[in-house]
Amino acid sequence: MELVERLLGDSYPRKEVIVAMDEPLPEVLEALEKLGCKLVVSNERRGKVHALNEAVRVSSGEVLVFLDDDVAVKDEGFLRKIVEAMRSCDVADVKKVITGRSLLARLVHIEYVAANFASMLMAKLSGYTVAFNGAAFAIKRRALESLGGFPATLTEDFDLGLKCFLHRLRYTFVDTTYVLNYPPASWGEWYRQRKRWAVGVSDWLRRNYRILLKAVVKMPHVLLPGLVLLLPSLVTFTMTLILYNLARFKAAALLLIGLSSLVSQLLPIATLVTLNIQLAYLLTAAPLLVTLLVFTAWHVAAARKLSMRSEAYLYPVYLFFYQVLWLVILLAGLARVLVLKRTDVEDWVV
Repeated sequence: MELVERLLGDSYPRKEVIVAMDEPLPEVLEALEKLGCKLVVSNERRGKVHALNEAVRVSSGEVLVFLDDDVAVKDEGFLRKIVEAMRSCDVADVKKVITGRSLLARLVHIEYVAANFASMLMAKLSGYTVAFNGAAFAIKRRALESLGGFPATLTEDFDLGLKCFLHRLRYTFVDTTYVLNYPPASWGEWYRQRKRWAVGVSDWLRRNYRILLKAVVKMPHVLLPGLVLLLPSLVTFTMTLILYNLARFKAAALLLIGLSSLVSQLLPIATLVTLNIQLAYLLTAAPLLVTLLVFTAWHVAAARKLSMRSEAYLYPVYLFFYQVLWLVILLAGLARVLVLKRTDVEDWVV
């Protein structure tokens, strides 16, 4: 509700605010009707993609700005700044700043510093993108229509970004304004979100790996650094697999990760085994310690470049706990999609 009020009160003169909802509560629907925004409502659960495409059909603007319900707008002139940024491009990712001061919120904040910086790199170094975060972005109507609207996938934003790349649509990163992004309220909610993301990203990789490999060949200076920044645990995990002994422990970790795709209760055990292997090497091996120092320094520099706060003191926890857990969930999702051929996600409608 607050987001809708903020957008309606934005000083940009020529705008329309459209709210797409599935199975809304009567009191929420009544309150929105009083605000005077345009509503696209379904009494049945149709899923995010269908809701977005219906909202596009009833809209009339040239520049379409999409915001999820877990973001907030606080910056003055938000819409004007986005429109100005869109003058020379077709699609734009908007800077996202995690709000909240809990441990989970701070760790997710570090992750979003990386995501924002990777988006900035793609915009500045190439002017194209293969994916973007759909929680807050803008695209020109003619561009979206040329792509056929939002694709019916778990990762509609990633698929749309890849279509933008294939159609050579110009991309930019908007850092003149921002949205506040609410993190998951609990670790349980974070875990459910990441399981969905893991399956979605794995399916996206399965369907598009040939295109992505060609993109890496064309833009290695953009995509490889972006991947490392977004998933630094790939570096530490690979180092522990390649550089050191204890083959039985490594095999056990890989086996547990694979089994986690079948039995989700094994994910914490797989994470602990992987974490313990890395921490054991960190205490005795210079490469992992140097890696930690390099990534921490990068985080501080990226946060400064983006005018975001730094959480450098938490980076060891982020790299050797949060990232390890996320990597294990991601690898389990990959096994689920590639080996078990399963892309269904509990309590989610495409």
